[in-house]
Amino acid sequence: MPRRLATAALITTVATLPACTPENPKPPPFTPTTPATSTTPTPANPSQQAGTAAVAAYRRYIEVTDAMMASGGTDVKDLPAVSTGVDLRASQVEAENFRGRKIKAIGTTDVIWAKPVKLGAVTAGKVTTATVQACYDTSKTQVVDSTGKSVRVPGTPTRWLDNRDLQLIEGSWKVVKGMNQGAQC
Repeated sequence: MPRRLATAALITTVATLPACTPENPKPPPFTPTTPATSTTPTPANPSQQAGTAAVAAYRRYIEVTDAMMASGGTDVKDLPAVSTGVDLRASQVEAENFRGRKIKAIGTTDVIWAKPVKLGAVTAGKVTTATVQACYDTSKTQVVDSTGKSVRVPGTPTRWLDNRDLQLIEGSWKVVKGMNQGAQC
């Protein structure tokens, strides 16, 4: 039965084409009524998606750590959402240090650029590890004590080259470890 319907549709389509006659030796070209291109979206490249998501997660990580430092180490609730493992513990120790020394940050870190520099293999259609390298500037931030006096050691760099390893854990990218160094990036 379905084959008969397809045959009937083909006959109907051919029957509606203009015929060649002596008055009309060349009919206009046939234009189908359905679009020639598919509207099905092309699947995105898993590596490109992972790189973009890892960079966004890194930027969020910087925002959360900035908020922790601005609070004097008391706003730590979002740290587990952006980091885990060694890096989470390092951020918690830094928060303890801020609380103990009664210091806080004023201003925010400016991420000048960030890019994925290494992505893990695609497994089951997903990339689950990434390394993000970034350049950030802290020249517009200050760490001050309870009297408002800067505690920044003279000569401390204000430009940093940061390398962070991230992992996709239960659908969220989190920083697992990393290291930064003063650099003119």
